[in-house]
Amino acid sequence: MQSRFSLSAITAALGLALALAGQAASAQENSSVVTVTQQGNGNTSYAEQTTGLFASNTVTATISQVGDHNHVGGPGSTTGGLQQLNSGGNIDAQIRQTGTNNNAGLTQTEVYGSPFPVTGAITQVGSNNTATLQQARTGDLSAVLVQSGNGNSSAVDQAESGPSTARTTQNGDDNSATIRQRDSGYGGPTIIQEGDGNVASEVVESALFGAPRIEQTGSVNHASTQQTNTEFSDILIVQAGSGNHADASQNDARFQDIDIDQNGIGNVAFVHQTGLGTSGPVTGNSAIVAQLGNNNKAIVRQVGDAYVASVSQVGSGNYTNIYQH
Repeated sequence: MQSRFSLSAITAALGLALALAGQAASAQENSSVVTVTQQGNGNTSYAEQTTGLFASNTVTATISQVGDHNHVGGPGSTTGGLQQLNSGGNIDAQIRQTGTNNNAGLTQTEVYGSPFPVTGAITQVGSNNTATLQQARTGDLSAVLVQSGNGNSSAVDQAESGPSTARTTQNGDDNSATIRQRDSGYGGPTIIQEGDGNVASEVVESALFGAPRIEQTGSVNHASTQQTNTEFSDILIVQAGSGNHADASQNDARFQDIDIDQNGIGNVAFVHQTGLGTSGPVTGNSAIVAQLGNNNKAIVRQVGDAYVASVSQVGSGNYTNIYQH
């Protein structure tokens, strides 16, 4: 079938060109490049770039939509569109949507004048996917959203930034992934969903080297992590079965470690660690939970320092409760 631009695509591109023309006049020698390609029907796009703060900017943005009724922002969209605002140096943003009825977003706000790119990319190959990415003050930072299935939802919000990154990957259908970072700093939260109907959420508050990771290859699993006032602490949740539920949290702690592996059906695991603060030499707590059967339940709570808990549930209908303080 011969490709053609829709009326909305032409209108969006014309409005974008006018906006960039006025923008280039005010930005003087600062650079700003935007490329828009729409080859379906009823697509919309929106972009706004400013090149202030520092000279020798390279602010770039790429928007590609191949299917029908896709949005990036603007009229008909539930997101604010691709914006980079006050800018800085070496910034990049990409949104590519191939299917139909996909939505997007992407806001990078002040971004500063870093010699490293602030990047940020949203890729949606299937249909009826939605993605929202915001990065606020930023610095050396990167965030990537990839959705290859249908009906997936993903969002990343990183606030004050600093050297940090976040990534969600969804290859199944009807998955939901949410990542939130506040003050950040060397944080690397990651969510990978290969199955269908999974829900994953990661929250990192004021973390240094905080790296929660959730991997879901089964179906209808639920996993969430939360780190508050932590340093050098890791959380890993792997769910390969179906209908499993895992929650892990770490508060006021250094060198904490949580590892949850669920490879059955209907298993439940809750792990909570509270340390002795983030000052002075601290060994940290460690917890490992492995559930290979069905309908098992494990609860682990550790308050203090240098506690180690290991739970292995291979059969079905087992229950474990550990409290160390």
